[in-house]
Amino acid sequence: MKDMAAEARSLGNIFRHLWLLRAVARAAGVDLDQAVKAGQLSGLDYARMVTSCRGAGCSKSCALWISSRRDDDTPAVPEFCPTAAVFQRLMP
Repeated sequence: MKDMAAEARSLGNIFRHLWLLRAVARAAGVDLDQAVKAGQLSGLDYARMVTSCRGAGCSKSCALWISSRRDDDTPAVPEFCPTAAVFQRLMP
């Protein structure tokens, strides 16, 4: 029998990755909640984004990327982001 709890732990803390995902969304100028409400992003796609983030192994690089951004930076997504294509599609 598959140990789902162990698998979830191996992906990383869901709350940390949700925070990282939402921080990258802000940097990209994307409102994920509004994208879901507008039908541009399904709830399942949102969940897949979080899971991709959790499994990518780049959380430290992502946190450094986020912390190096300045308020006047143009909308962007880190090149290593596993959900970059989704952000590119949703960017204004």
